[in-house]
Amino acid sequence: MSKTHAAPCGLSAAMADECRTLYIDYSVCIGCETCEAVCRFVYERPRIQMTCTIEGIAAPLYCRHCDNPKCANACPRGALTKDAQGAVILQQMLCRGCETRNCVVACPYSAMLLTGTGVAVTKCDMCITRRAVGLGPACAETCPAGAILYVERGRLAEIITPEAAEAEARVLAHVRPPLRGKPSKDE
Repeated sequence: MSKTHAAPCGLSAAMADECRTLYIDYSVCIGCETCEAVCRFVYERPRIQMTCTIEGIAAPLYCRHCDNPKCANACPRGALTKDAQGAVILQQMLCRGCETRNCVVACPYSAMLLTGTGVAVTKCDMCITRRAVGLGPACAETCPAGAILYVERGRLAEIITPEAAEAEARVLAHVRPPLRGKPSKDE
């Protein structure tokens, strides 16, 4: 029986096995910053960034390589595209000189990172150069807690535990706090 549906990452079903993404289980993450340090070692500028919630929980912010990436939709230069494996890739030459920073505002996970250099932003590409030689993303391979997984998108639903979902909700509430409502008529 042939598959005719599209893979979750928008690729053909035949490529679904290669369609992987990063997933961080915040309920397992110990906030040790190894992921950020390893990324900095490999790329000079880390593409994963630690944050600290108001409760004092250290957690890495990372690109989810969304099915329909808002960062790519917001980019006026077309500098953000998906590769054959579903990773959202930043074309730095197209990004250079852009003043809008629309991608930074558009990303719901705060995974577009300002650099303060000629290329305004950087982001995770799931270690495209390492993947080209059969290796996985460096952060996933070095996480001492086993919190960072490089998994097929189709497996996400089965590996996200209630504890992981609750921990992620806390981190995302820190990243994108709820907007205050409009003032009531009495105010």
